[in-house]
Amino acid sequence: RSQQSNLTMKAFVIALIFASALAYEEEEDGGYCLSHEATGAICLQGSTLADKLPQAFYACFSDSNRRGKGGKRGKGGKKGGKQGADKCHSFDDIMQWVEEEFTDDGCVLKQIGWMDDEGNFMHNIIGADLASLADGVQAGLSEQGVADCVADKMAAGAEKYAHCEGAYTEEEGAILMDVFTKIAEYKCFTGQFKEACATFIEAEYVEPLIMSLYA
Repeated sequence: RSQQSNLTMKAFVIALIFASALAYEEEEDGGYCLSHEATGAICLQGSTLADKLPQAFYACFSDSNRRGKGGKRGKGGKKGGKQGADKCHSFDDIMQWVEEEFTDDGCVLKQIGWMDDEGNFMHNIIGADLASLADGVQAGLSEQGVADCVADKMAAGAEKYAHCEGAYTEEEGAILMDVFTKIAEYKCFTGQFKEACATFIEAEYVEPLIMSLYA
């Protein structure tokens, strides 16, 4: 298969891992014996993302565009976010980890127009792209659900790292709060989209197939 073809298929993985913020974990797709590529393709079909993601993936990850770029660390590399919670990492170390961890993700988000050069989410474009998804996928997406998820994650993080509150200046604290709020939004959307996609596939494909077997 050609490089362009491989990149096009792999692009659909992005839909299922949108912001695999700390690390992408391989999972079975609800017992349907479908790959992430296949489930992503099903849930993205007919949407603007089905066109934009392959192009973004090629722009960010083709060999010619990769040259000279410091890519994301491999699975065997150092995982800054997995170090002990009892240690308060320096502001510079945290920001370096964020940059290394999300270079690839940020490239894709910028290419599809979901994030600007300052790292701000472009909600109008995100909303327009999500509105182009199948109704069954959209039904599983909830702005309030993401907001509640973010609140829970931020509360848990604040409790876990409460001992680090005095380790940063007021300005550094504000920057870290903004960064990790965006990471939480990214992770929460990922989880919600994966659930919405799985529910859509079950309702539109699996259940009708099962019913046809017993008709």
